[in-house]
Amino acid sequence: MRHDTPPPLQSEAALPGLPFAQIDALLRAEAEAHGLVLRSGHGRSTWCEVDRGEFGARMGPEGSILYVRASDRDWLFTLQETVSSHVAEAFPGQAGLLRWSGLDRAGEAPPNFSLARVESIRPVGDHFLRLRLRGEGLERLARAMIHFRLILPQPGDADPQWPVIGPNGQTVWPKGDKELHRPAYTVRAIDPAAGWMETDVFIHDGGRICGWLASAAPGSLIGLTGPGGGGVPVAPRLLIGGDETAYPALARIIEAQPRDSRGECWLFGTAGDYPLPEHPGISLILAPGDEARLANRLARDGTTADSIWIATEKSRLAPLRRVILDELAIPKQATHLAAYWTAAKVPA
Repeated sequence: MRHDTPPPLQSEAALPGLPFAQIDALLRAEAEAHGLVLRSGHGRSTWCEVDRGEFGARMGPEGSILYVRASDRDWLFTLQETVSSHVAEAFPGQAGLLRWSGLDRAGEAPPNFSLARVESIRPVGDHFLRLRLRGEGLERLARAMIHFRLILPQPGDADPQWPVIGPNGQTVWPKGDKELHRPAYTVRAIDPAAGWMETDVFIHDGGRICGWLASAAPGSLIGLTGPGGGGVPVAPRLLIGGDETAYPALARIIEAQPRDSRGECWLFGTAGDYPLPEHPGISLILAPGDEARLANRLARDGTTADSIWIATEKSRLAPLRRVILDELAIPKQATHLAAYWTAAKVPA
């Protein structure tokens, strides 16, 4: 029996054909993989605690009953979508049976989706563009989690279709020539009361957002979903790092640290003109493309950091993950190690 008060909003989905032991194993694996707090209700329910909510399952009359709980509607829906994706990946035959209860009706826009219009686009150094958007409902993106997704129509589509809630309570995304591009970005600055937010886009060849920005004008329409991803770590001793794709997030993290925090920020990108904030206790270490240098140092000397946050290309992150999680056995709760992109394989 739990003794704390659960979050006030809840949504459920019954899966009569899924034995509780199987969903229990999935939840335990998710907690282990992501360093989540795991709770158990006398072997009949299991749930993971996350910021502002929880997700889990309990034994049903037949099979299992999935549930999510949260303190606000948009986060409830985001957790619901997260659980649906985990079930779809682990139990493909069960995914189509999910029918979520809740506060939303089929045909409505998802509560974690909104529209915004371009106010301005300006260069930040030689390698980034700062996009300022105006829209309503930005409060949800001003919370602890700093990531969101830009929702971009196909090039030349003057009449895009936006996502809606389907009969099963999940988001239905347009397909075919109406398919939407959904890259993840960082909220660099935001003022929900004034109705604006900013994000910084790294200029790179082949990027659809970069192509869209080249022709976008004030008033251009774009979609937003979120929040998502991790939050901002705050710690007395910090080890952070990333390449250009992570520089906006690194800037947010540095800004959030108290003046008595100490640590290092490793910069693995080749662009050296992104305006990272100054902090008296956090040193910037330039190591373009050299994630292995940090991995070797950690393997040799270890670390006294209370929190580690690193985001870079997938293959270059691998040695850092191995040293931090396997060799040093640092708890996952103290780390955020994210592959922000994957390099294309060169044909043999």
